[in-house]
Amino acid sequence: MTSTVLAGAYTELAVAIPGRDGPWGVLLMVTEGADSLGTTDLDLAAVLADAIGTVIRVAGREEEVAHLLHRAEALRRVAGDIGSRLDLDRILSGLVDHAMVLFEADRAAVLMRRADGTDVAEVSRNLSAGYLNAVRAVRPRSLSAAAVAARRPLFAVNYRDDPRGADVRAAVVQEGYDTFCTAPLMDGPDLLGTLAVYHDAPHAWSPDELETLASLATQASVAIRTAQNFQQMATWTAQLQSIQQLGARLNHLTSARDIGAAIATELRQLIDFHNVRVYRVQGPDLVPVAMQGQVGEYVDETPDQLRVAVGEGITGWVAENRVAQYLPDAAADPRANTIPGTEDDLDESMLLAPMEFEDQVLGVLVLSKLGLHQFSDDDLRLLVIYASFAAQAIANADTTQRLREQSITLERQLQSQRELLLITETMLTTLDGRAVLEGITDRLGTLISCDNVAIEVVDPSTGRLTPLTARGVNAAEYLEPWEPGETGVATWVVEHNEPVYIDDETSDTRVNQFRNQEPAAGSLIVVPLRGRSGAIGVMTIERLGADNTFAPEEFDLVKLFAAHVSIALQNAEVFRAVEIRAQTDDLTGLLNHGTFMEYLDQLVRDEKPFGLIMLDLDDFREINNSSGHQAGDEALRRIAAALVRAGRDTDLLFRYGGDEFALLLPQSDPTGAWQVAERARAAVKGLAGPMTASVGVASFPADGTSSAEVLLAADRACYVAKRNGRDRIASAAEGLGLAAEFRLQAPTPVDSETAATG
Repeated sequence: MTSTVLAGAYTELAVAIPGRDGPWGVLLMVTEGADSLGTTDLDLAAVLADAIGTVIRVAGREEEVAHLLHRAEALRRVAGDIGSRLDLDRILSGLVDHAMVLFEADRAAVLMRRADGTDVAEVSRNLSAGYLNAVRAVRPRSLSAAAVAARRPLFAVNYRDDPRGADVRAAVVQEGYDTFCTAPLMDGPDLLGTLAVYHDAPHAWSPDELETLASLATQASVAIRTAQNFQQMATWTAQLQSIQQLGARLNHLTSARDIGAAIATELRQLIDFHNVRVYRVQGPDLVPVAMQGQVGEYVDETPDQLRVAVGEGITGWVAENRVAQYLPDAAADPRANTIPGTEDDLDESMLLAPMEFEDQVLGVLVLSKLGLHQFSDDDLRLLVIYASFAAQAIANADTTQRLREQSITLERQLQSQRELLLITETMLTTLDGRAVLEGITDRLGTLISCDNVAIEVVDPSTGRLTPLTARGVNAAEYLEPWEPGETGVATWVVEHNEPVYIDDETSDTRVNQFRNQEPAAGSLIVVPLRGRSGAIGVMTIERLGADNTFAPEEFDLVKLFAAHVSIALQNAEVFRAVEIRAQTDDLTGLLNHGTFMEYLDQLVRDEKPFGLIMLDLDDFREINNSSGHQAGDEALRRIAAALVRAGRDTDLLFRYGGDEFALLLPQSDPTGAWQVAERARAAVKGLAGPMTASVGVASFPADGTSSAEVLLAADRACYVAKRNGRDRIASAAEGLGLAAEFRLQAPTPVDSETAATG
């Protein structure tokens, strides 16, 4: 309070009117006279100023309360509006529009957080596509990131110069707004997205506005999550109905291949994809029974490309571990194998689910889509559910097939004698002894029901029985090798060359029970398989159970069957001896020229790389001329043995002609072929003689794409080596200079004079 005497005999009194945060204003009193204001007047002025301040504060609070009530009512209406909807698009649109009205904003947007970590503007107002694309990726130095970290709204005036927006400054400058405020949309610990509000002119957000925005964001988060849950439930309901319908259709199919084709066609009703593959477990492999590609990267796939072993690659891993997988970036997964003929860095997402039934994996469903993060966890859940329906359908089809086969087997058993004659006729025309033996267990199933069938053969080198094949509940035990000196019914039968029928295994001392198992009740039939000089093996048939014995006529049938098998084995033995003789060179014991051509043609048909080495002895005629033909024959045998030692286990050695040899090197590259050629040349030179050889090397398909072309390339190279000084190696490339004047020469006959004269 101040009092001042003014010119003209006036007195002025100024009293501060108090406000909430300091003086609101001044109460000014002016009177005539130099000392016209007394102490009472001064006290009265102070009281009056306080009273005015009180009135002003009350009026301000009323205005503030009215403003708060208005904003609260507006927020209530907004919350009611967006909270009453279950359509997510309408909720987001309403949220943006209400935010612009509530905060008198010039622009606004809702950016939803995607699974891949990006922020996508689902709804925006007055924002350019370029700006929205620029802020799509989450930037560490941005106000949005700071607000998410703080879990509350934050704002920045003159955002372009705010250090919190350093990573998006260029986009802010380009867009042209001034003030930016953002609020995170949270569902507990999970971030749903952000609500962004923009002012083109500077706008300092008050604490009240920030609190209102926070409340709006909270209400919006609840509405968004509710809509998402409703949308998800509606989707799941429709998808489950579709799965049930698809499963019902699958159960009407009776073959695994038809089921696979139906899966590939109908699965698109549930999940969007570019490629589907349906694998079945077949032994150690996963074999595609159906596949369907929708885009160029997948349409040319073949079953041979896709076949994979269980445990190999991501598909094999899923089959082995029985765990469904979602790979947002398949190429980055260390378990994934690149399919031959495709790009190894293809941006691709994958879903994989095992088809399991009764604790057994029947196959794997695989979905692929170009691009990263193209599927969701919900898609994986759907695929797992559908895979269980598919497994049930496949198991039913397998069961139907098995029942059909069992029915056929029962019908055949009613005509066992007739079938025996037919089987015998088939065996007698089989000229492969091993094929005869391996087929016995399957053929017996059409004659006699049993629990175990086993075939054991005598090893000629040791005289010991060796398990060959077994079927039944104890197949693994029957395949265990015999210990030295161990005896049993089978060894007795081989020794005596007589069949044995034992109706009670537990009462016969000759029975050798399985190791680490209690003796089991059952009956046995053990019959010899006879060769020309005695028993060459035994066939054992077992029926488990104390009262589950064989009938006498079954014993007779097995003995008759074994006799027919023995005849077939003897025929096969004779045929094999003739076959070996036809394929082998008598002098050296190597494979002969005709066999060489068969192997060469087969390797070309396989279309896999291989090497061909042609070796021609130098001046071999000199050995015959100086030492005689017997010495020449002995030299050829020593050379053959040396070449065998020089080659690798996988290499094939042939006597191509009189003094000509050939080596086929499967899966060998030119470097490997050259190394073998050098060892072969050195092996010949290292023999006492002295002897040398000229060697030509060619590779498939580099030096020829047919048998004739690659053989000609190797022969030309051999000729070049001989012409250039002998005792050397030449490549097919060196032989190209003779292409115009050289023709493939027929090999020197092994039984002619040339064979002995070189």
